[in-house]
Amino acid sequence: MSETMTTTQTWRPRRSVPLAAQSVVHATALLRSWSRDPGIVVQSLVFPAFMLLMFQLVLGKTVTSMGGGNSVYGNTGLVALVGALFGTLATAISLIHERDSGLLSRMWTLPVPRSGFIAGRLAAEAVRAGIATVVLFLVAVPLGFRFEHGIAAGIGAVLVPMIFGIGIAVPVIALATVASGKQAVQQLGGLFLLLLFFNGGFAPVSEYPGWLQPVVRHQPMTPAIDAVRGLTEGGAIAAPLITTVAWTVGLIAVFGPLAVRGYRRAAESR
Repeated sequence: MSETMTTTQTWRPRRSVPLAAQSVVHATALLRSWSRDPGIVVQSLVFPAFMLLMFQLVLGKTVTSMGGGNSVYGNTGLVALVGALFGTLATAISLIHERDSGLLSRMWTLPVPRSGFIAGRLAAEAVRAGIATVVLFLVAVPLGFRFEHGIAAGIGAVLVPMIFGIGIAVPVIALATVASGKQAVQQLGGLFLLLLFFNGGFAPVSEYPGWLQPVVRHQPMTPAIDAVRGLTEGGAIAAPLITTVAWTVGLIAVFGPLAVRGYRRAAESR
């Protein structure tokens, strides 16, 4: 009797793992791993806080005098997005390490939904960006940063870099899974530096040369910064928030299939 039960138990099919559960487990594991990686911690938390202090202490009064409102709001939104940008580079390098070490291949053989690996990674990126933004807001408070529209709007301001981070993470993942080495991903830093200095948070759009203003106004960081400013200091919210979501959806639509194929090739290459 016991032998029959043992045989039945041995051949009982495994339960399928729900996609949501797999995504949450993978995101939790990634966040735990990233918290032990000094490079990711510095890029996500220390670097943005230091940048905000430098921007505000060196350029704060100058930007405020240009008529674009209190500079601390624009600088805080700007640096929150910069943290999301450069944080994706650090996690992309860790993804390349996982690929080269064979860890992706080992995880690929687990009896779980494979789409949960990318969904979990994007969820982890969003949570990382959210935590970094909360820390940045706390650093900004002594500099004069306030939630003029209440806590609910402040929570919305935290969500903006999270949405933005997901959109940026998709093309970064696509590149990381097909890149031959870390240098290819690090070259994205040059593009991110251009986004850093040419946006509506670094200086009012009207202060840029006329031919450059349309580029500055419509690049993905500017509406996201405007959304953070609107939710905290005051100003337009709906239009910049819709534009930020549209940028995120567009990046996912364009680079999502590339990220999925690249992730699959990277996982099956070993």
